[in-house]
Amino acid sequence: MEQLELGSRVITCGINEPLRDAAKKMNENNVGSVVVVDGGKVVGILTERDLVRAVASGVPLDAPVSRIASRNLIIARQGESMLTVGMKMIEHQIRHIPVVDDDGKVVGVLSIRDVLRQLTAESAYP
Repeated sequence: MEQLELGSRVITCGINEPLRDAAKKMNENNVGSVVVVDGGKVVGILTERDLVRAVASGVPLDAPVSRIASRNLIIARQGESMLTVGMKMIEHQIRHIPVVDDDGKVVGVLSIRDVLRQLTAESAYP
């Protein structure tokens, strides 16, 4: 089983940044989530699903990211297998997971689509 390999850069937003700006970053970078930081420290993740729920609930787009970002951060560690990461995502019912290195620095974000694509490729070409 392949270990996690990441080459994409991590898109971040500040905890006090307006939701509108975070949504714009997601759109401009064609990603489904942004890692939320406060003073350089990772404090959560904001996903498309979070934004949809917020808009549907009437949360104004000028509200800070802190109002809706998920703070119970589930992470993957560089070196874990895709199968392990996929199981973690299923267990916690999440579709995006930040990947951290040995120092705890976020080095990438995987979507459930990334995981499924890799696992499918591995099973097709063992």
